[in-house]
Amino acid sequence: MSPAIASSNPPTYTTSLSGENLRRLHRLDAIKSLVNSTVRSHPLNAVQPRPIDSLRRGDWVKLICGASFEDAADIRNLSLVYSLAGVDCIDCAADESVVNAVNDGIDAAMNIGSVERPWVMISVNDDKEDLHFRKAEFDPEDCPLDCSRPCEKVCPANAILLENSSTGNHSLGSSDVLGRLQGGVVTERCYGCGRCFPVCPFDKISAKTYIRDPAATSELLKRNDVDAIEIHTTGRHIDLFNELWESLGDSIKHVKLVAVSMPDVGKSTFTTMSAMYKIMESRLIGYNLWQLDGRPMSGDIGRGATREAIDFAMRLAALPDRPHGFYQLAGGTNLHTIDSLKKVGLFKAIKFSEQGFENTSAVGITDSVQALIGGVAYGGYARKIIGRVLCKLPTQPYCMLIEDYPEHLMEALTEALTLVGPVKSYKLPLACTK
Repeated sequence: MSPAIASSNPPTYTTSLSGENLRRLHRLDAIKSLVNSTVRSHPLNAVQPRPIDSLRRGDWVKLICGASFEDAADIRNLSLVYSLAGVDCIDCAADESVVNAVNDGIDAAMNIGSVERPWVMISVNDDKEDLHFRKAEFDPEDCPLDCSRPCEKVCPANAILLENSSTGNHSLGSSDVLGRLQGGVVTERCYGCGRCFPVCPFDKISAKTYIRDPAATSELLKRNDVDAIEIHTTGRHIDLFNELWESLGDSIKHVKLVAVSMPDVGKSTFTTMSAMYKIMESRLIGYNLWQLDGRPMSGDIGRGATREAIDFAMRLAALPDRPHGFYQLAGGTNLHTIDSLKKVGLFKAIKFSEQGFENTSAVGITDSVQALIGGVAYGGYARKIIGRVLCKLPTQPYCMLIEDYPEHLMEALTEALTLVGPVKSYKLPLACTK
């Protein structure tokens, strides 16, 4: 065959590849159109939006990747999807590889949909009692072969994988002994929810707790792609909170926002918050936020999981003299949280008198006027609805980029908009409403 004939008849695989690339580009265009028609067309995004303005209005949305969740591939794709959906902040583990993954996902989203960059927040803890900073662990060789493995079934993060070493189906462990289980906890995926502990019929699973290194955290805070820090505390040991705060030193001056996450510990809750603010006040350059942690790591369980966060918010709203700062719900938050806030009159509301609440849209937002509840953080539920899509991606190579599969990215973005949209008051297409 002459060169001229060969060039006029290109190989079939080239035509096929070009067709697939064309379809991919069309799908990415559809994703851009969805972002433009929802996130970017929102009236409040007509001017350059700022996360702090979202807090003032009461429509702030934060994605919680998980203070102990360290699966960089999933974190990267989660960050991409929720950045496209218009979240204001992405909260992640104070780990360099995790922070890199978050920022990589954000950059990819900005290239796809020209969205605004969300703040990146890193989470640390002041003592080992905080449930967010633990990992499940057990020796799979101690597990009976006839165990029904309820730990695998109950794990929301797919962080427990067990195989009989005699099957040869997986290479999750290194044991050469036949007739034993191998595998166990995938450490980077475990985020410490604790659901596996009570279901083990042989009581083989324990918790390994830890404290993030303040020195490493201080270095992360100096990066120009880290905007905020969240300190998790039980609220019972203010001396440990003070010790962590002092150890972070001047690195705090590099961030725009300092958040403190704590549960409702009863009568002492708000006096403890005020005491913590006094500790922080002298070195606060930016804003401060209180994360009202209702029922930790439970949003994916069901509708009722959000009640404790709502109750926490109502207690706070009733105070005549609240601790300084913004307030945001977390712990059990899910698709029902906004409806629950609306039912009690707290969604985008400002309390001017004992007679009731007034919506922020009716009064306008200024530096001195802000919503009682600045917004909502979504963790387990946000990861669950996108995780159903991520599990459809090919497993090899390990780090799959979701944008390489636009049909899956569209599905994931649609799911994310069902969660973010009601907070942001987007005009959602029918496919994004539930």
